[in-house]
Amino acid sequence: MIHDNTISVGAYDWDHAHWLGSFFPDDLPEDWRLSYYANEFTSVLVPEFKWRIENAELEQWVEDTPPAFRFYFHNASGRPCDKPISVMGDKFAGFVLPDKNADVALLNYQSKSLREWKDGLLNTELRAIFLTDERLTVTQLSDFKSLIEFIGL
Repeated sequence: MIHDNTISVGAYDWDHAHWLGSFFPDDLPEDWRLSYYANEFTSVLVPEFKWRIENAELEQWVEDTPPAFRFYFHNASGRPCDKPISVMGDKFAGFVLPDKNADVALLNYQSKSLREWKDGLLNTELRAIFLTDERLTVTQLSDFKSLIEFIGL
């Protein structure tokens, strides 16, 4: 679980094709992308299609990330699964269910104005915020992370 009171900012998935060349170096092997992402951000929301597959490399994900990195697991289906809990140890931060997360926000970067974000964020007890835009850029994610840090959340 998260061990401090800061809000973690991350993306829905760490592997976006449109980040190749703009964030990930062109020659970075695909299996190094999580480590590269984890150097910049402290958490990720893992899509259900990625962690539910039989050959999901959860153990490797643990090894590829720093000790303070946290994994949240999107669970749109709501079906129970103990594997992430048992494999991830302290890096398991929780399951994110549709519309049932008082402490995790899923935001679309382009859907709200700065004022709407600030008003909403100041009135909650959030542990993590994940930007879910399909075409989210790393610059947008970094800017949002800086905003959260700037307003002291």
